Amino acid sequence: MAYAYQPQQAWHPYPVRTTAPISLHVVAIFQYLGGVLMLGAAALLALAAARVAPGWDLPAGYGGVTVRPGTLTVATYTVIGTIGLVGLIAIVLGRKLQNGRNWVRVLLTLLNGLSVLGGVYQGYVTGAAYAATLVSVAFPLLFVILLNTRAARGWCHHRTY
Repeated sequence: MAYAYQPQQAWHPYPVRTTAPISLHVVAIFQYLGGVLMLGAAALLALAAARVAPGWDLPAGYGGVTVRPGTLTVATYTVIGTIGLVGLIAIVLGRKLQNGRNWVRVLLTLLNGLSVLGGVYQGYVTGAAYAATLVSVAFPLLFVILLNTRAARGWCHHRTY
């Protein structure tokens, strides 16, 4: 049996939205891309460690160190696992951000703020070209701005904007 009208929903002080604002979508997409790239790097390192690509092996006596088969496996697999774990964490943080978790918004704001400070400090200390410093600071600064828009704060606090 069909009703002629839609049942009334409970009154809510804020309009309920079904999707995150575009500013959070942009940051989340870059989180996804970074996570996928890190997983790809971990996969390439795993292939190199498994000696699937023989041209990637270190030559004997590289850097004054004799490399024997099986010498670097534990360290290599630890690095591969760490890179893969960080990639998965980046993907999960992007998804949590789209779902409106405020702690993720705050965490990403802090991490991107530290990245901006690190880029400025590195440019100051090394005397790097202004273009290189600008590139290393531009994206994290953009993400800090996007994470602190009124719409992003509203979505993470009340699922509104």
